Amino acid sequence: MRYQNSLMFLVCLALLLVACAAPRNLPDGPTPIPTLIPATAPANLPASTATQSHVLLSYPARPPSAALGQPLYQTHCASCHGVDGEGVVPGARNFNDLDYMRGETPADFYAAVTEGRGEMPSFQDSLSSDERWDVIFYTWRFSTDAETLALGKSIYDTNCAACHGEDGVGEMLGAADFTDLRFVDDLAPRDFYLAVTQGKGSMPAWQGRLSQGERWAVINHLRSFSYDPSLPEESADITISLPTSTPVEPTCDPSYLSQTNPFAWDNDAAINSGKVIYEQSCAMCHGSDGSGALPNTPDLIGPQKSASLRENSAENLCIIAEGQGAMPGWKETLGNEQMWQVLTYLASFGE
Repeated sequence: MRYQNSLMFLVCLALLLVACAAPRNLPDGPTPIPTLIPATAPANLPASTATQSHVLLSYPARPPSAALGQPLYQTHCASCHGVDGEGVVPGARNFNDLDYMRGETPADFYAAVTEGRGEMPSFQDSLSSDERWDVIFYTWRFSTDAETLALGKSIYDTNCAACHGEDGVGEMLGAADFTDLRFVDDLAPRDFYLAVTQGKGSMPAWQGRLSQGERWAVINHLRSFSYDPSLPEESADITISLPTSTPVEPTCDPSYLSQTNPFAWDNDAAINSGKVIYEQSCAMCHGSDGSGALPNTPDLIGPQKSASLRENSAENLCIIAEGQGAMPGWKETLGNEQMWQVLTYLASFGE
């Protein structure tokens, strides 16, 4: 028994010695550990490219003025960008290029004038913040003219002022305040164009009511709520060029006049769906109860109005689809079934 215990001890000892032996075919000695940079010594990091600084926008106490910016532009900018803004040196921006101007923002221009871009120097020390804003909005005038601004004002007063206000501050809940430079300075004209064309929130699409040129004219006028666009040589033209024609009402598509309500007038599901659409899209102008929240909006309450809606349902469908007066068409925003649901809900006001 003692012999067996001794033998087991020797076997275990031999295994331990084999396990601790250095493995064959490996380099002699441990692999050297690289010396680390002491914590107190600066490390040689790879060179990094300096990023462009972010300009802190300083907003003026008064609306920027194109007229005040005109002489500043002629003194500091015309030598490179040209008196007419078309650019006279290589790389100088052409401010008459509508595609370029419609994609830029006043905030972008302010940063460029303040910091400089490429060969263009910084004007932070030579122009005050207010003067930089004046120059920026004078350059916007190269992309529009007095006639376009007047057309935009006429269209705005007819179609937009009821919700956005004659002075652009916003009459309805949720309507944008176009006089707030802090709001509009970071929006490019194309951003406004997309909202006007496709609609946004409770504002319907205007693609079917206004031509492309009319939409751009309105957008040029919207911008003028945040700055004074008038120039001395154009003051008389703006007054003379105001349009006096009455907007042409859209023609009703015959396909609407041939339709009948696919829902029963007392269909609860259609009424409830129409109510949701009405509250989202119509109540801001017509009132939550249909009595009319804005001037010149019809009163939709009462048995007689309800009966008229049902008897002339196809004509009323056409009004919703194509629009009438200051009311835009909704056919680009609502489907045919949704418009019938709204009509079914409107007819329930008289019950």
